[in-house]
Amino acid sequence: MVGIASSFSLSLLWELGLIIVAAAVFNFIAKKLKQPTLLAYIIAGIFIGPYFLNFLANTFSIDLTILRVANIQDVALLSKLGVAFLLFSVGIESDFLKLKSFGKLAVIGGTLQVALTALFTYILAYYTGILAFNEALYLAVILAFSSTMIVVKLLSDSFTIDTLHGRIMLGFLLVQDVLVILLMPLLSNLKLLLELQTFTNFIISGAVLMALALIASKFIYPRIFSFSAKGAEMLFLGSLSICFVFMFLAESLGIPMAIGAFIAGLSLSVLPYSFEIYDEIKGVRDFFVTIFFVTLGMQLNFFQLSNSLPLLLLSFLVVFIIKPAIFYLLCMFAGYGRNVSFMVALGLSQASEFSFLLAGQGLAAGLISQDFYSTIIFIIGLSMVVTPYFFKYRQAFMEFIDGVASRVPVSIKKEFFNKKIKHLEEVVKQKEHIVIVGGGVVGSAIAKFLKDKPLLIIDHDPDVVALLRAEGLNAVYGEAENKTLWNKLNLKDAKMLVLAIPQFEASMRLLDHAKHANPKIVIFARAHKYDEAKQLYDAGADFVCIPEAAGSNILIKEIVEYLETNSLRHVNALRDELLKQLEEASKKQPKKKPFNHKHDFI
Repeated sequence: MVGIASSFSLSLLWELGLIIVAAAVFNFIAKKLKQPTLLAYIIAGIFIGPYFLNFLANTFSIDLTILRVANIQDVALLSKLGVAFLLFSVGIESDFLKLKSFGKLAVIGGTLQVALTALFTYILAYYTGILAFNEALYLAVILAFSSTMIVVKLLSDSFTIDTLHGRIMLGFLLVQDVLVILLMPLLSNLKLLLELQTFTNFIISGAVLMALALIASKFIYPRIFSFSAKGAEMLFLGSLSICFVFMFLAESLGIPMAIGAFIAGLSLSVLPYSFEIYDEIKGVRDFFVTIFFVTLGMQLNFFQLSNSLPLLLLSFLVVFIIKPAIFYLLCMFAGYGRNVSFMVALGLSQASEFSFLLAGQGLAAGLISQDFYSTIIFIIGLSMVVTPYFFKYRQAFMEFIDGVASRVPVSIKKEFFNKKIKHLEEVVKQKEHIVIVGGGVVGSAIAKFLKDKPLLIIDHDPDVVALLRAEGLNAVYGEAENKTLWNKLNLKDAKMLVLAIPQFEASMRLLDHAKHANPKIVIFARAHKYDEAKQLYDAGADFVCIPEAAGSNILIKEIVEYLETNSLRHVNALRDELLKQLEEASKKQPKKKPFNHKHDFI
């Protein structure tokens, strides 16, 4: 018995080691190619999976036994824990306050989008005879959702997470996350949809678990974490304990343990220590999630894709045309115009990371075939791979679609949701004015200093525009890359253009336009990197500031002065002045919960 146990332990150890090494190698390659890490894990699984290794062994007559995971079921439990910890972290990060500005569009529109996308997909898949009932149902749900991981990463990388279209997208994604988590247990057991008694018992069990979570969150957690929060180790163990307790309770009530983990995360999200808890459990979550996605890849058989051409074509039609069209129309009817609507539609044109979970769940339950599973994983992965290119070339896509859409007689003139924000059409054309693009820390400081001059401030954050207008500054909402906006800035008669935005490519395009419209215009700009500053100068900028470099120079100057004088008098004077400015600024700005990027294991 000891020998058998030892053999099993060594086997599991070898399989885990092989998974981690393969994941590390392909993660490195993905970083070099700037592709999502999630896809790297799946590809790693393909390379150590039985289908690919059998293909290599048969083709080249070589023995690849050493690279084979003998029994995928050995790591199946660890894979399930990956799903549970992923949903646990999603629950901790869930912030329903993000729906405040766009609640109606996010909740009603998001639910409608999921329902319409799923309905169209099901009808096209089932009634054309491409798929049977179970697989058509799974396909409908799998393709209805978009990826929070991919979208948040791209928005943050392009500094557009606080734009109007960025916030609308986050609202849609938050609603989608909630809906997909509610649908997962229903799809794992289709009897819940067909038998009223079974469905009723499930709802009651879920309500009991949620009630326990609310009670614990209000009366028990504050006492536990007031002590546990004093040490990182206790915080880590305490949060993990709660996760496992709710997983056990969920299993005993007939609910998937992953849903129990999500409810546990939700119950912890209201605590003031939620960010610290999230940081503490990230390592454990990433370990199990890595195993899950590698195991997912090990079960793929891409050699059968040639037999699934109708399914491939249908899925591409839904992901890249039908779903974006629904997003576009929803935003248009909400009154956000062609540009914002198109950016939302383009940004959400992919499948979700939860689609992987749904596909794996369907295969494990025997509700979908191996061929369907392999094809759908390929589609999900491909949609995620092309999304960064959609973002990169979004302006070209938008110009093309905008040109086509402008010929269609659509008249939607609904007032912008924030009545404090003035439309560009209402701006009286000025001469010898100063145009400031970007109303953040840099742009607003410049605007306040030049408030007695004829100014026009453009920013993509509605809250920033509202604050600037409340201070009597001529601020309007607009995207720096919008060519329609360029034509309304009257740059040919402007005295100065200040590019205070962090987006380098947008600055370059607007700078080029300004120089062509008015060769004599004076242009000030900002950059993050030295090579960006050089390109801005080459394009015609009169002065380029690199805030990081300027800040480091000031810091060096103050350090040197202290070392030479051994006195903090000058430093203290600067500190008092800065603190006074910060206090004044904080009083004017609404308090917000700090934004924490979801699913940062990508």
